[in-house]
Amino acid sequence: MFEPEQRADPVTLHDGLILEGVTAGYGSAAVVHDLHLEARPGNVTGLIGPNGSGKTTLIRVAARGLAPRAGTVRLAGIDPCRVSAKRAARLVAVVPQETAPAFSYSVLEMVLMGRSPYLSAWGGGRPEDWAQARRAMAAANVQHLADRPIDELSGGERQRVVLAQALAQDTPVLLLDEPTTHLDIRHVVDILTLVRNLARDQGRAVLAIFHDLNLASAYCDRIYALAGGRVMAAGSPGTVITRDLMRDVFGVEAEVSPAGAAGRPSVVVSPPVALDPLSGSAPRAHVIGGAGRGAGAMRLLAELGFEVSAGVLHAGDTDQAVAERLNLIRVTVPPFSEIDERSAADCRELVQGALLLVVCDAPIGRGNLENVRLALEAVRSGVRTVLIEQVPIRERDFTGGEATGLWRALAAAATIVGSSEELQALLTGRVAS
Repeated sequence: MFEPEQRADPVTLHDGLILEGVTAGYGSAAVVHDLHLEARPGNVTGLIGPNGSGKTTLIRVAARGLAPRAGTVRLAGIDPCRVSAKRAARLVAVVPQETAPAFSYSVLEMVLMGRSPYLSAWGGGRPEDWAQARRAMAAANVQHLADRPIDELSGGERQRVVLAQALAQDTPVLLLDEPTTHLDIRHVVDILTLVRNLARDQGRAVLAIFHDLNLASAYCDRIYALAGGRVMAAGSPGTVITRDLMRDVFGVEAEVSPAGAAGRPSVVVSPPVALDPLSGSAPRAHVIGGAGRGAGAMRLLAELGFEVSAGVLHAGDTDQAVAERLNLIRVTVPPFSEIDERSAADCRELVQGALLLVVCDAPIGRGNLENVRLALEAVRSGVRTVLIEQVPIRERDFTGGEATGLWRALAAAATIVGSSEELQALLTGRVAS
């Protein structure tokens, strides 16, 4: 069992990691929006979501690597951006997804670097620092590699060395970006068991990114699901990992059922839907979405027998990726760009030729505001339009109120449902008639 030393400069553990109203990004583009999250001491908190949903950006904000544009960050009750880097390094340790050391350090040297926040500028390692490093190496099962150069190790061995370095840092908050990358199944179990025990036995707050939802389900006490830089669901694994989440956030059909002695959800992905979108033999439905909010509707409509088109989508968006996998007719523009006249005209042609238009509750900024105008134009011209609205427009409007006015006009003329299930019930009645 890993036993940390007593700190000369102790920090309180009871606050863990708290993010309140955090908005952050790169350049002019925000990646996470008004995000609230808490990683509690004694718990392993998981982050799940499709690529580009903001998980790694959130980790960078929590680690003081990226300053938030708005909101607050607290590590053990302290704002890391208001203290020195050395002081912040006593609050939070990070295990990144990939590590490429610039020099051929030995494993012991790498782990000892985790003690640097506690060392003076004039002194080397103290006996307790060496002892701490040895304990951390034993916990991560890399003690036998102590004299090996880091660049001669396998990817899985390097990952365990970086975890040992973070353990040697001895912080109240531990952040892990896909901690099981490169690990075989035995080491996956060993590392996640170690991390869970570290949280439960020593009161550490652990926040970890997971792409394997079954691992997240098995090892996390609480899970946050992100899409489009927003929290789509939060709670215990059983309340977050559901069929609806798999459809609406990840854009896949999956069987989710209890498994194991604890009855935690287990995910089995279903085979993809077989489609021939250019056959012209089925009525067509058009989906306007974004940020993963349209993925479930696209999949559902295809399963109900519709020919499905989508757009205007932004390249790299979750909905664009789903539409591409399903081989749907789609209109796409470059990432973060505003919708140009040609793309708007192409999408208008698809919408006007559709039997049904489904508009999903995506975040709305200047880049996709034209989608709402296209939808309002369509409903006023007689195209049957259904809005799926779970998130109120006031929480999704990043246009200073213009999107709110257009959305409310659209809602007044369209049919509103609150979920994919309600959409299915509505359309099943129509299809059966």
